[in-house]
Amino acid sequence: MKKIQLKSGVNLVVLPTTQFKTLHIAVDFAAPLLEIDKVSARSLLTYLTAVSSNKYPSQQMVAQKTIDLYGAQYQTDVMRFGQTHHVRYTLQMPAPTYIDAENSLLHDAFDFLRDMIFSPFVINGRFDLPIFTKEKQSLINELDSLTDDKQRYAMSKLREITYAVPAMTISSSGRTSDVEALTSESVYQAYQNMINNDTINIIVYGDVDEDRVLSELTTWPLVARQEQSLTPFYRQEVLPVINELTDVQADINQAIMTISYRLAIAPEDPRRFVALVMNALFGGSPLSKLFTVIREKESLAYSIYSRWQNDTGFITVAAGLDADKVSQTDAMIQAQITAIQVGDFSEETLSAIKASLINDYLSQQDSPASEIGLVFSRLLTNRETTLTDWVAAVNAVTSADVAKMANEVVVQSRFTLMPEVLL
Repeated sequence: MKKIQLKSGVNLVVLPTTQFKTLHIAVDFAAPLLEIDKVSARSLLTYLTAVSSNKYPSQQMVAQKTIDLYGAQYQTDVMRFGQTHHVRYTLQMPAPTYIDAENSLLHDAFDFLRDMIFSPFVINGRFDLPIFTKEKQSLINELDSLTDDKQRYAMSKLREITYAVPAMTISSSGRTSDVEALTSESVYQAYQNMINNDTINIIVYGDVDEDRVLSELTTWPLVARQEQSLTPFYRQEVLPVINELTDVQADINQAIMTISYRLAIAPEDPRRFVALVMNALFGGSPLSKLFTVIREKESLAYSIYSRWQNDTGFITVAAGLDADKVSQTDAMIQAQITAIQVGDFSEETLSAIKASLINDYLSQQDSPASEIGLVFSRLLTNRETTLTDWVAAVNAVTSADVAKMANEVVVQSRFTLMPEVLL
């Protein structure tokens, strides 16, 4: 991966490839996740800059321009990685080399992104009020709909009782109460702060020439900024007690149980590959103990899985099950951890799980979105593992490694969503 520093705090990576007939341009603004109220403002920014700009002041005009770009797909998003918050813009379109108007199409694509990102529809120091009001309500509706998606709701409640840092407890999209307090002026201030201070990483992926990309970016108002000390990884001490919370809702038929476990290996620890394999054996694959024992053999859950997050150091379990099976399933989940701790799994299963992880990783090489996400991760963490090294590290994990790692798993919190019992 070749990184070009355009300005202080502004980086470019061009990934030339003829594997796909599409061109992808992605622009990421990264900031420290410190102040909880700023998360909502940045989230609303992605709504505002998705539907309008000075040059394209309506959603219809934006849509027409993407049609003119041969059906380009323009998207905005927010996300979190550890203790960093990201606002990301992406444009996917047919590769200009396959279009007769190759030179003008590439130029138009970069101009369109520049206009959408750096020239928002602002009047007298605030976002256009009718658009602001509409998009603010859209974000509020999106956040309020969280309670309709029961699994997402359960995971959000688990997050609230797990993390010690307030900004880690909320969604990367913010909170309804914070969004309601936002004004068009305050969001424009947040926009100015993002444009002038965030670390900017730009990735261009497709059949494109690096020099041509550099030439197009000369028209972008990219200004040098102070290099930020971003902290992409998050770790916290063991909670003094296990935090437990149960909620009851009338409009559900089954229970949802979520559990959070701390796995406090350092982000740079090479044993992160052991953690990856251990989680796949625990609940992160169809060959896992949670799936084969609890779901298939014992029929205790309709769905169950675990996910390990190296950015936060937590393993999270989520299960959908009958309300009268919650206690039994909880005990069975703990029993699966104990089984791994004592090496109660076959070499054949471990080998199959490692092969599955490697196949999944290799398949990501055929996905532009996955490849771009991987490059953003490398830029953020300053860590790059070659494909060969990654495969070798997974293959090197032994049964003893996995059993030892399982002994470092500590339960931290549990949230259960239960259906209301009608008498």
